[in-house]
Amino acid sequence: MRRSVLTSEAVSLDLPAVSLITRGATLLLDLFVYGLLLLAMMLLLGAFGAPAAANEAAAAAVMTATVIFCLVVVPVAVETLSRGRSPGKWVFGVRVVRDDGGSIRFRHALLRGLVLILELFTMGMLSVVCALVTRRGKRFGDLVAGTYGVASRHPRMRPMMLPVPPMMSSWTQVADIGRLPEDLAVQTGRLLRTVEQSGRARNMRALEAVAEELAAEVRQYVSPQPPASSPFELLAAVMAERRNREYQRLVSAQHRQQRLLSRLAGA
Repeated sequence: MRRSVLTSEAVSLDLPAVSLITRGATLLLDLFVYGLLLLAMMLLLGAFGAPAAANEAAAAAVMTATVIFCLVVVPVAVETLSRGRSPGKWVFGVRVVRDDGGSIRFRHALLRGLVLILELFTMGMLSVVCALVTRRGKRFGDLVAGTYGVASRHPRMRPMMLPVPPMMSSWTQVADIGRLPEDLAVQTGRLLRTVEQSGRARNMRALEAVAEELAAEVRQYVSPQPPASSPFELLAAVMAERRNREYQRLVSAQHRQQRLLSRLAGA
C-alpha cells in the first residue's frame, strides 16, 4: 500500500505504508524484547533488592518504576535516538515517520509510548480498530502523535540494460527527452523491466495496451517526433537514451571533480 505524502516544502513523496499484519508483528516482537528486559530487571531486583521487599509500599513503587522504565522510557529512548526504529521495526524493515514524511522527534516517541500503555490495556483491540478505519493503517498512538509506519527496505532492482533499438538510434542522438516527467519515466521503466524479465508472458496483450498508453504520453514530451515504430521500441529508445545521457553526465562530473582535486593538490 503506497501513499503519497506532501512535505512542508511542497515535495510529493511516495512512501509505502506497511500493512496491519506487519505492524502487529513488529509490536509483538518489541513487546517480547522489552518483556525480556523487564523480566531481567525483576530478577535483578529480586536478587539485590531484599531491603526494599521489607516495605510493601517501597516494593510496589520500585516495581511500578521498573515497569514504566522498561515499557515506556526505554522504547521512547530507542525510537527517539533511532529516528523511528525499534528492535521489531528493524527486523521487519519498518520505520515510523511523521505525517509529512519527516523523522519523528522526542515528543512523537513520547506520545506513542504513553498511548501504548492504554492500547495494551485493551489487548490491542484499540490499535486494530484504528488501523482498519484509518487511511494509512495507523494505530491509536499514531493518531495521537501524528505518525505512521512506512517500509524502509525495498527489493533491490536490477538495472535495466535494454539497448537503443537500431532503427531509433539516429533519432535519439538529436531528440530532446529532458522534459519527460519523472513519474512517467518511472512507469515506463517498470513496464520495460517487466517485459524484459517475463519475455513473452501470457498477459502480453495487456502489457501492449499499457505500452501504447505510455507511448502516447511520451510523444507529448519529446521533440522532434519519433519515427514510426512500435510502442515498446519507442519506450525502450527513450529510457535507454536517458540512461546513457545520465551516465555521461556522471562521468563528466567525476572527471571535473578529479581535475579540480588535482589543481587543489598542486596549489
